Amino acid sequence: MVWKESDARMAAFDVLARIGVDSPPHLDLLRFGENALYAYRPGGLVVRVARPQTPPADVRRTLDFVAAIAALGMEITEPAVIPGLPQPVVTSTGVVSLWTYYQTDPDCRVTPFELGGLLRRFHRIAAAAADLVEPWEPFDLIRPRLAAARRDGITWRLLDPLDALLVTLEPAVPALRTSAVGTGVIHCDLHYGNVMCLPGHRHVLIDFDQIAYGPLAWDLVPNLVTYRRFGLPEDDYDAFTAAYGYDLRHSPHADTFVALRELGMVTWLLQQYGTSAEIENEIHLRIATIGEPGARATPWRAY
Repeated sequence: MVWKESDARMAAFDVLARIGVDSPPHLDLLRFGENALYAYRPGGLVVRVARPQTPPADVRRTLDFVAAIAALGMEITEPAVIPGLPQPVVTSTGVVSLWTYYQTDPDCRVTPFELGGLLRRFHRIAAAAADLVEPWEPFDLIRPRLAAARRDGITWRLLDPLDALLVTLEPAVPALRTSAVGTGVIHCDLHYGNVMCLPGHRHVLIDFDQIAYGPLAWDLVPNLVTYRRFGLPEDDYDAFTAAYGYDLRHSPHADTFVALRELGMVTWLLQQYGTSAEIENEIHLRIATIGEPGARATPWRAY
């Protein structure tokens, strides 16, 4: 069954009511994907709602990790501490955590060079919190998404190519666990949308749900896919790699890393199959082109 935005909103209302907020409060939807994020501006809060099947222990681990690296000086969004409310809060329609709301600068964007430097800093600081994360398992999200798609009756014509790609990638993953840039704590979804720019051109990282211990190169993959699928200019890609200190295109495992990332992106969007013709068309396009080789490939639309 597709998890709907209305389900997430109901979970957010539930938790805000527990802290004395009149229901239903006005919530601004900031993002809806693997999680739903709402701004409750009167309370200075962001309400983060994970899907109901999300293990609460995973959310608790994320909260602990973020608190640890914030204490070490990493520029990140921080959880909100609400007296008398242990987090996360499990509801029937989502697993909820509360975070500090930050006012962003609408005219500010992180540059590729800044993103590369921010990632390098994250890898250095987060190493001290390695005991708070689990080993990298790249199929942990992909397999359940494919299984759910089959239960929901999505046609085999869409799912069979994805299953076949997964089977091809499985034996290649062990070789990815070590790389030229080593192993450590990884963000696992470090793209431009997961950096907020605050007034004064202050950058903060967000979205730590997938943190793990694994190949540091995995955090370089989103930028390569942005270059490959979403039109990032060559100069911008080079600026990112210069700031970080390594170009993933030099890795013998680059194609495997990219295929694994793109499989995850397709199965992520697959969770919204049936919600609009636009999304269905994009899913068909992505599945039809997912095996394309080369540094540049058929453009995908960002969601």
